[in-house]
Amino acid sequence: MTSEQRLDRLERIAMLMARAGLRVRREQNEKINIIIDAQIKNEDRFAQNEERFRKNEERFERLAEAQAETQKVVKQLAASHKELAASQKHTDERLGILIDIVRTDRNANSN
Repeated sequence: MTSEQRLDRLERIAMLMARAGLRVRREQNEKINIIIDAQIKNEDRFAQNEERFRKNEERFERLAEAQAETQKVVKQLAASHKELAASQKHTDERLGILIDIVRTDRNANSN
């Protein structure tokens, strides 16, 4: 093999190595771009989740406020129910007395 053939061979090998290096670099760039795209998508999803979490927290706060208000109303209704029961008991007692008076009066008039 002559020195010129050796030089041609070395040049071919150098070209093959350069092409292989470029191919590897392209593949790495593609992989890096895939990773970057995935990261961007993950960040978008994360931001959407943060927004959903914020909205849910607001809903839970409103729900807790509504529940507290409902508890107040329930207490008021219980107090009103007690008052109504006491008033009804008093009315029943007075009605009983009135019925006794009417019976006594009827019995006295029938004799």
